[in-house]
Amino acid sequence: MAYDVWDGDDEAQAGRLVPLYVLVNGRTSPRNSNLDLATQVIALPVDPSRLELEYREIIDRCARWISIAEIGAYLHRPLTITKVMVDVLLEQGYVRIGAPAQQKIADRRLLETVLAGLERL
Repeated sequence: MAYDVWDGDDEAQAGRLVPLYVLVNGRTSPRNSNLDLATQVIALPVDPSRLELEYREIIDRCARWISIAEIGAYLHRPLTITKVMVDVLLEQGYVRIGAPAQQKIADRRLLETVLAGLERL
């Protein structure tokens, strides 16, 4: 069986062998009790260069609104760890939570047209 071992030259090229619990300082749940798997996350325009690679991967995935469950799936991480990592990023001001719909203003005419169409059914 072959193992990825870091030889000290280039961390970006090496296989990371850092246990995930180390990245979250042993935390097993997020401090923000509002976080669930459907919570939508978006990255804020701040420099993430000081973050560990695993946190930067989350920031990269959050260029557009994305749920915590999707982040975990794309990055192949346990959902509990993903929630805690998003919570850490939220506490440090790298991401924001909410919903994409919060940023849109509904077109009342469009909604009335849709409602009228549904009423005709």
